[in-house]
Amino acid sequence: MVNPHLQDALEELEGLGPRLGERASLDPSRACAPLPVELAARVLAGNTHEARGRAFLRGLRDVVLVLSEDFPDNIFWDLDYLASQLWRAGGPREIEDFTHRVVGLFRGFGNKSELRFRYAHDFLFGFDWARWVAREPRERADIGPFDPPFFDYLESRREELLGLIAENDAKYHPLEGEAFRNPFVFMREPHEEALLHQTLAREDFIPVKAWRLDGERRWELPFSDLRTEAARRLGLLREASP
Repeated sequence: MVNPHLQDALEELEGLGPRLGERASLDPSRACAPLPVELAARVLAGNTHEARGRAFLRGLRDVVLVLSEDFPDNIFWDLDYLASQLWRAGGPREIEDFTHRVVGLFRGFGNKSELRFRYAHDFLFGFDWARWVAREPRERADIGPFDPPFFDYLESRREELLGLIAENDAKYHPLEGEAFRNPFVFMREPHEEALLHQTLAREDFIPVKAWRLDGERRWELPFSDLRTEAARRLGLLREASP
């Protein structure tokens, strides 16, 4: 049961549901991802701290709103682990800081930025994080995908990519019109994106099970290579790829 003093803030989340479309999930056991208001109720169940709860609800509202605005083509809406980490960030100030950083990353990588990535899947499901940890596992294995050091890396990486775009890099170059950026060797149109990641979920090759409140994260497997291999098996490699 949610603190009754938070009902007004909880009701604000109800209006966000239609923004999420069909709310597809990579969890093979559920038909769709929960509505933001349902997710908030799960996270807040039994918690009575009003100020912290109110900060959490504001944060989840802002995160969902910006994600829907800057990644309107996002397919999978498993925000369970992100929401739980938002709650666990600490008190109201820490929750506001967490929100500010996640919102900034969505703004910085989404469709209103020069980078123009189409989906937030690589962030939410840990492909970016697993690749980063694998480079220096001794130092990074205990750092989670929604921890400040990884946020630091993503913000730094964004600046690097913007520098490459400014130099008209062969892989990261300025985009024309409303095209989305796809630096990968496999296709990422909506049908192909859904097929590939549903296949990976069935084969248990998703680094972060974002549909769980505990996330169950893993970095030890070569997830990027496994994704490329799955794309090859499914016939999703781009024409110029080997």
